[in-house]
Order: sequence, then C-alpha cells, then structure tokens
Amino acid sequence: MTLPALKEWDVVCEALGSGRQVIVIRKGGIAEGKDGLRFEHGEFVLLPTFFHQQAERVVPEAAFSARQSQAEGDEEPVEIRHAATLVWHKVVTDRAALARLQTFHILSAEEVEARFNQKPGPGVQVALLRVYRLDPPQRVPWQKSFGGCRSWAEMDADLESCSRVSVLSDERFADLERELRAILG
Repeated sequence: MTLPALKEWDVVCEALGSGRQVIVIRKGGIAEGKDGLRFEHGEFVLLPTFFHQQAERVVPEAAFSARQSQAEGDEEPVEIRHAATLVWHKVVTDRAALARLQTFHILSAEEVEARFNQKPGPGVQVALLRVYRLDPPQRVPWQKSFGGCRSWAEMDADLESCSRVSVLSDERFADLERELRAILG
C-alpha cells in the first residue's frame, strides 16, 4: 500500500507526537518549486528526517535526541511512530501573528523568520495537525522517495494493523484550535 508521508525533522515529529507542538510552519523544499509546499493530503504519516535538523533551529527546551547525528540518505530503516490528519492550513504573511504562535511549536524565532523570508516571497504555510501515535510503531525500509529536498514522500507500507491513538484529548485539541483561530483570524 502506498501512503503519503510528510517529511519533517525528527525533533519536530517528536514534539508533534508528544502534543507539545500542534502546528507545522513550512515553506517547502526545493523540489516544490516556486509554489512551495502544498497540502494535498488530508491524512498522512510523519516521516522523521534529519536533513537540515540542527539544535540551534529549535527552542532550547526541545527534546533534541541523540538520533540527531544520523546522516541523510543513511538508508537505514525508518521508524514510523505517528500519523496525522490535516485539520486546516493557512498562508500567514503577518509577522506579528506568526510571532504569537511561538507556544504552539518548537522552532526558534530565527528559524521561523528564515522560513518566512525564503523565496518566492514573505510568508509561510501554517497547518494544524491532529496527530495520532501508531501502536505499534512500524519500521519501514528506506525508500528512494525519502531522499531529496522535498516535503512529501510516497511510502510503501501497510499500517492497517496499527491502532491510532490521539496524542491529545478531544477537549485539549479543541481548546488549542480555538486559540489558533483567534490568533490567525
């Protein structure tokens, strides 16, 4: 079975999987071209990557694991621990609104600013994700689609035997979504 997989830094996948982070702030990889990242999938798995991941790009209190040293393209099996549902996404071009999102993610202010300023123009995609822990996590052989500077990969894997448990209660998630909508309008 082929599944869509959103490539995200391992440390961000862990933050999403713990409930510490509920949004992703993205511009897109080189392979996305001038239009940048597009959220074309409503459901997907989170594919942890170490490409561009650096401790100074996240807040100091982020749980930056020892696995940070794995080389991109290492071709070792990848452990898939989380799936996500896209609740909504929005292009944000207001720096002040973006700054008010700091408690909802682990990226450093400098990293958010760098993404905001990347080509083709000012702004970023902010996406609210409902994240689910896969039980049991699945080890998937490395696949060629996992490489490169792109946001999405196609994964050949069967995760039907995994149960999915929301990392946040319905009530907590609804509270966070209300807060985010109040900030972003």
